[in-house]
Amino acid sequence: MTADQPIGIFDSGLGGLTVAAAVRKLLPNEKIIYLGDTARVPYGNRSPETIRTFAGQDAAFLISKNVKAIVAACNTVSATALTHLQEQFPGLHISGVIAPGADAAAGARRIAVLGTRATINSGAYVQALRERYGNELEIITKQCPLFVPMVEEGILDGPIAREVIRHYLEKIPEPDTILLGCTHYPLLTGAINEHYNGKVRIVDSADAAAADLKKYLEQAGLPAPADSHGSLQLYVSDIASGFREQASRFLGTEVPEPGKVTLTD
Repeated sequence: MTADQPIGIFDSGLGGLTVAAAVRKLLPNEKIIYLGDTARVPYGNRSPETIRTFAGQDAAFLISKNVKAIVAACNTVSATALTHLQEQFPGLHISGVIAPGADAAAGARRIAVLGTRATINSGAYVQALRERYGNELEIITKQCPLFVPMVEEGILDGPIAREVIRHYLEKIPEPDTILLGCTHYPLLTGAINEHYNGKVRIVDSADAAAADLKKYLEQAGLPAPADSHGSLQLYVSDIASGFREQASRFLGTEVPEPGKVTLTD
């Protein structure tokens, strides 16, 4: 591996662009190649075998682009297929979003993990938190299935967002820390913070994954040179109506023209 190689990031769709945005902010000199498997999104309702197959195809595509590290910016892949990917592609650093998110929750006493049904049902965040902090940490998990379509429709604040957030969060004991266990959810940080009147710490697994990647690159001697110009290449397996608007929402800026790819073994 060399420092001037790009970083690969993939997700089943576009939500992982929040991770790409966090990486760009933290590592502005890096070249990033992002793959969204938009033709087969979501992965959460697939069998573990199918998820591992799809994730392997995603990683293989990024490896064909000569990346120096890969971030699986997908909670479903992180919960179901990360170990498989690391075994399938030894010698390449492949990280996810669950372990970094759990690491970033240090100091919590009562934590609420918000996620999709698939992620919460996997138990991956609970396992990661228990491994780090034992049984003294009180963990609340909450499935918030309406958050994803709400974000994809651009409903990030206002009365509808407040009502949906209230619907889910008023039913759980008030935590001191919220862990956002879905790459869509960072776009709702402001509305969730408003619900708790700013009294709850919010841990963004996208920011945590970017920090984890930065730590790895520094330890491996692979950060991009300081005079490098950061860039983003975007690839998807399908381009749906409204794609550019939705992708720009996740990335926080205009997106480059995407390349369309067919993913196979």
